Amino acid sequence: MIYLESSLAGLLAVVAAAILLVIVIAVGLWVASRSSQTGTVGWDPISLAKPWAWLTAVLAIFLVGFFWEFFRLS
Repeated sequence: MIYLESSLAGLLAVVAAAILLVIVIAVGLWVASRSSQTGTVGWDPISLAKPWAWLTAVLAIFLVGFFWEFFRLS
């Protein structure tokens, strides 16, 4: 049961980080567009398409959530 709860905590950490990332990107782009003199901000979404970087980040966030809950419940 401890492994199931820890796995759910890890998945919840990944979901929370994804939601927070979307909010931070939206606010950052909004602030950048407000401070830009031309009104537009150049942004290349292809720069975020590195699968190993995303996989490493997701795995790290999952492991942090998993071990946090695992050690808390042990």
